[in-house]
Amino acid sequence: MKQLGLVVVSLITAAALTVPAIAKEGKAKDGKKGAKVEAFKKADTNADGKLALDEFKTMITKGDAEKKFTGADADKDGFVTPEELKAVHGKKKAKDGKDCKDCQPPVKEEAKQ
Repeated sequence: MKQLGLVVVSLITAAALTVPAIAKEGKAKDGKKGAKVEAFKKADTNADGKLALDEFKTMITKGDAEKKFTGADADKDGFVTPEELKAVHGKKKAKDGKDCKDCQPPVKEEAKQ
């Protein structure tokens, strides 16, 4: 009987340690990645892993949603995937000069004398 009690306690402890780790999966340290993933999942009402225009519009709070959708739909199949959104965000960060590890600052040419 004592062994059964130890097994039950062990299983409960293992579950208690595992659940927070699973919940944390997919989140960045600052929570931004997790928030983006959650926003995508919430907008993906039919859970097919991609957003049609009507689903995409529910995510956009500023600007022209249709224009942003067209820009994000790289393969022009009428859907936006998480990969396409990630690519758009990467291009925007590079353009803005934010958080772009692979980008090099422009080199200024010395004025000729």
